[in-house]
Amino acid sequence: MEPTGTDAAAPPSLAELGESSLLDQLHDLHRRLAAVRQDSQRYNSLARNLGPIPMANDSNKIIVCSLRRCVRMLKTDQGDGWQYTASATGLKSAIDYLGRGNSVHWVSWPGAVVDESSQDGVRRRLEADFACHPVFLGAETLDLYHNQFCNVVLWPLFHSLPQRSDSRLLENFGDKYDAYCSANQKFLEAVSEIYKDGDLVLVCDYQLMALPGLLRRRFPEITCGFYFHCPFPSSEFFQMLPVREALLHGVLGADLVVFNHFDYVRHFLNVCTRMLGLESSPSRVEYNGRLISLGICPMGIDPVKYAVTPKVEAHVEMLKRQQDGMKIIVGVHKLDFCKGIPEMLEAMEYLLQHYPEYRGKVVLYAVVRDAGRTASVQYRMLSRQINELVGRVNGRFGTAEYCPVRYLKQSIDHDQLVALYNCADVAIVSSIKEGINLQAMEFIAAQKKSCHGVLVYSEFAGCASSFQGALLVNPMHIEQVAASVDTALRMSPTTKRIRHHQLSRYVHTYTSTLWAQRIMSALNEAAATAQEYNRLDKLDTAQLLGYYERSQRRLFLLDYDGTLVNYQSMEELAEPSAALLSCLEDLTADPRNTVYIISGRNKTRLQEWFGHLPRVGLAAEHGYWFRPASKHPSTLDVDGSGASGDNLPRLNDPLASSSSSVMGASESAMFERAPWQCMFSDVELEWRDEVESILEHFTERTPGSLLDVKDCCYTWHFRDADPTFGLKQAKDMQLHFDQMLRDLPVGVVMCRIKKYVMIRPWRVNKGRAVSRILEYESETPYFTALDFDF
Repeated sequence: MEPTGTDAAAPPSLAELGESSLLDQLHDLHRRLAAVRQDSQRYNSLARNLGPIPMANDSNKIIVCSLRRCVRMLKTDQGDGWQYTASATGLKSAIDYLGRGNSVHWVSWPGAVVDESSQDGVRRRLEADFACHPVFLGAETLDLYHNQFCNVVLWPLFHSLPQRSDSRLLENFGDKYDAYCSANQKFLEAVSEIYKDGDLVLVCDYQLMALPGLLRRRFPEITCGFYFHCPFPSSEFFQMLPVREALLHGVLGADLVVFNHFDYVRHFLNVCTRMLGLESSPSRVEYNGRLISLGICPMGIDPVKYAVTPKVEAHVEMLKRQQDGMKIIVGVHKLDFCKGIPEMLEAMEYLLQHYPEYRGKVVLYAVVRDAGRTASVQYRMLSRQINELVGRVNGRFGTAEYCPVRYLKQSIDHDQLVALYNCADVAIVSSIKEGINLQAMEFIAAQKKSCHGVLVYSEFAGCASSFQGALLVNPMHIEQVAASVDTALRMSPTTKRIRHHQLSRYVHTYTSTLWAQRIMSALNEAAATAQEYNRLDKLDTAQLLGYYERSQRRLFLLDYDGTLVNYQSMEELAEPSAALLSCLEDLTADPRNTVYIISGRNKTRLQEWFGHLPRVGLAAEHGYWFRPASKHPSTLDVDGSGASGDNLPRLNDPLASSSSSVMGASESAMFERAPWQCMFSDVELEWRDEVESILEHFTERTPGSLLDVKDCCYTWHFRDADPTFGLKQAKDMQLHFDQMLRDLPVGVVMCRIKKYVMIRPWRVNKGRAVSRILEYESETPYFTALDFDF
């Protein structure tokens, strides 16, 4: 019943509705904040309680190979000695965690060229105090390897910036690559000095891509992981590298390859498929009979190191006094093209030009430290460009009292950096391409509890999809970056707090310690998987030869494509070589041997290739057509009363080949050629016309594909098509025919290894062909079958 008259309640006013709605929103925000804090505490507890890495025994150790040094070495003021300081990188923090419950050894470049006379002393000091086994590199090797090949060739290419490479990229390329291989070889020798069975080896980043393959060749049972800190480029960029296959083979020596983001795994799989023709799944690659696992494990930081200490508070107070209430924007970068430093400065210029209310009220601290690449002409040009932009912005909008951009071209003290993060209202990460940005995590970890800054984060930097609390931007879109900075500066404290806790949960969960735990546990698991995959016992050839020599009759069943010859889509390219035909002649010259070749090729082609060898039986189209091997006249006396195997030509006798070839030329006079027989004359083939028209449709729309039409089956080859598109078309085709032919006795088989789709009657297959041959050769007590895909 509806209330009427005075019984009806007065409707709430708009003010009351607004206040009620706001209170509900605040209540919901507080509830979500409590849940975030609870999750963060639970994840922090998890990270603190991670145990040591399980090892085979207490004497085993973890060996970390990295060009990034774990120790900073500086010449003393007198110049006759060295000062040693432990590095403070994210990788070092992660590896330090592993050392809590395990023996950890570093194999690393010490960071400086050391004279031969000083190397022994430096080595003893590094090994004793830092568990670091140094790899000394001469000045020339270091320049070619690190400065020219790694920094000028690989680094821009891996960041999808080949146009930024030095114009002299291909000049003396062979010398640069030789230096790269030489440096990796030196790392191999250093590892070999300390490696023992059961040790775990972790190789880090693109500077050492050849090392896993070198380690695998020297220690076949080694457990080795490889971690890409940088992005992995798409195949379009990676294929530009002249030594692409060699570097891929090197990385695939590892049991586990780890990346920071799923996109990089996808790129790596695509490269392996396109350039090496490897079979893969989303998390594994099959290579040389080994199964290599792929993982995603983004690097993190140790948030505790960015907590506010009394020293930091002192720097904070000093910074606040200097800025006198101005809003602070901070950008901390290495001097590199991929960091987007010019784009950040242009965004600051746009902000001051189109948002004049910020003039005199906002300052950008651009902290740019040398990345060790200034030897390159391109990097010197980048440094000049940054200087010009800083001068232009300060010249346009600066005054005697106001400097819009504070350009700090140096590394600053850790406490000063934490203070700068703590005071910042906005942090900008403007990377054009980056594997992972640890400075963004440092900013989040250093934020004060009472008032939080806002992260403006490039969508091209690593983990962008996980940083939902950040304002994601395209750094190439200058107006968008400036607008996002404006949004961040105007953001309410409540919204800032919500966004900060979303980011803080990630930073305090995916720490450097958790990274170390996950990557080493994944390495143990990958090694166990690889060992399980490789469990086939090696064939005992001596035992097999003994069986062969004692047998009175022998039956050889040989698959053709992939066994006797490499698989080819075009039949003309699969023709047997003269050496293969000679071997078959030699083999069938012994009356105790009977040979059958079973193939999916048509009978016309097999007759053309092997018709002159009547002692070789043939099964074409997977056994639909069958031509028995002709009987040798001496097989009736094979028990020893007549011809003996010792009186026949042997395979290793140089005269045997020529004598058997002469005999092969006159075999038609000695043997009666057996006719071809159809083994499945009652098979239904009415479905062929409709299937063929669909196959032609797929062939027309898949460049590089080929349709092979036979008497009882069809084979659609996509080996020469684009690997990704060809496989997609093959899957679509299989799904279509599975539905279309589900009520017919017809099978659809897709072979990803040989890259074909086959449509054939279910009854026609190599298994039935083998059964038919065994029935025909029922008196043969011993046989050998090689490499069949039944």
